[in-house]
Amino acid sequence: MGRRRASRRTEEALDIRFDWLDDETRIDDAARMFAAEVGPSYISHSELQSGRALSPSEWAPDLAVVLREEIAGLVPRDRNSGARVACGFLGSDIVAVAIVSWELTARIPFVVLEDIVVDSKLRGRQVGQNFLDWIFGQARAHGVKRCFLESGKDNHDAHHFFARNGFAQVSIVMMSDLA
Repeated sequence: MGRRRASRRTEEALDIRFDWLDDETRIDDAARMFAAEVGPSYISHSELQSGRALSPSEWAPDLAVVLREEIAGLVPRDRNSGARVACGFLGSDIVAVAIVSWELTARIPFVVLEDIVVDSKLRGRQVGQNFLDWIFGQARAHGVKRCFLESGKDNHDAHHFFARNGFAQVSIVMMSDLA
């Protein structure tokens, strides 16, 4: 789905396993990892709409609790529909989390990559690329033709990563505070 740039680091390959999160006992781990790894630049309109964030630059103080509730509503789930949580596992540790929504009955089947978060200690080591490749493979196996996502306006590293993987801007989302 686009060209990949080689990692600048030459560290050994990591043995990370990607899979859908079906184990309810790992929900807290996934929520804590996600909350610990996102800064204010990650905030986009869906974080504001869902209550994850209080403003475009401030997370809700109970972000891990909000994420735990959200993830709990998605695990376990029918693998072929709705929204699912995917994780990257390094040994028993969760080092990557993604939330993917499926729209397989649309005229042109698509997925929405609602979130993708990688442990900051592993960034630059192809974990995000391998995770995205795995998600794309899962989507293609179900006949999906498009993948959409949104990203915080200041999340520039992510924007470059997504552009390298074939994503292009198709709209602009704006917000007005009415309070």
